[in-house]
Amino acid sequence: MHEQQLPEPMVPEDCDLADFAFMPLDVARLRDSDLAANETPEACWAAVLLWSAAWHQVPAGSMPDNDAWIAKQAGYALRGRIDPKWKRVREGAMHGWVLCSDGRYHHPVVAEKARDAWASKLMQRWRTECARIKKHNDRHGTAVGRPSYEEWISLGRPAGQPLPLPGDKGSCPEGQGGAVPGDSHPGPDGQGPHVPDETHSKRQGEGQGQGQGHPMYSVPDGTGGSPARLTDPGEIIFGYGLSMLVNAGTADKAARSFLGGLRKAHGDAVLIDKLRECAKARPLQPLEWLAAALPPPSIAGAARGPQANNKHSAAYAAIVED
Repeated sequence: MHEQQLPEPMVPEDCDLADFAFMPLDVARLRDSDLAANETPEACWAAVLLWSAAWHQVPAGSMPDNDAWIAKQAGYALRGRIDPKWKRVREGAMHGWVLCSDGRYHHPVVAEKARDAWASKLMQRWRTECARIKKHNDRHGTAVGRPSYEEWISLGRPAGQPLPLPGDKGSCPEGQGGAVPGDSHPGPDGQGPHVPDETHSKRQGEGQGQGQGHPMYSVPDGTGGSPARLTDPGEIIFGYGLSMLVNAGTADKAARSFLGGLRKAHGDAVLIDKLRECAKARPLQPLEWLAAALPPPSIAGAARGPQANNKHSAAYAAIVED
């Protein structure tokens, strides 16, 4: 007899609402719910605390399958011990929570609110990226194409990647064309609006791009330019690599130090190859992925002497910890 299959998670695995200080509360829905009607005030209060704790988990709206952690978030644990009263309120506090296939508890109502908030967050990121492209076009006289919301999602939600300038020739480096490193996983399905064009005259000349890749990374017909080509290793590493790390949550200063350390330790060619592999793999934490793929060169360091090797390893570890 096969074990009962657990349901799929209710929110995307990279749904992160840590910067959302407020959680929507449907007051009528809560007032008329079975929770409010059938459970004790203590259980209801513990339930609200669990919703609040889950809101800032990743993925948002979920909790780990760990009773000690859950009891603590509900206010029934002190100094590492679970309050005996937790047994009396646990069932009511856990009303509606479902254990899913990712090994975490999900709540359908909290997940619904989390998906809505995540979609609004992605929409704002897309609008910000389109505004950046428009500003670039206005400043440099280019006509770089702006993606629709669906196209932006399908490309991995890129942000901050280098944009072509007048006179650029060729194409983006192999493996960097349409899969510019950005956030690691596509967001929720759904239809998103296209960027509204300002005027009819501006719509002219902002056609689809020519050649390989998405128009976002190329110069449209009639502009006299060609798709951008990045040949400087530093531009590739600190353009695409920095964007990939920062979009995954690494601080800009820490990301620059980390990439600089990898560049010194392994060289430009090796690092660029690993950045391409990382972009294709789309890990949730690209910094950890790169740290594992490019460990400190202990063999080379040993050849220079143990003191040099220890110094490098310590610096490398400090960068990763940041």
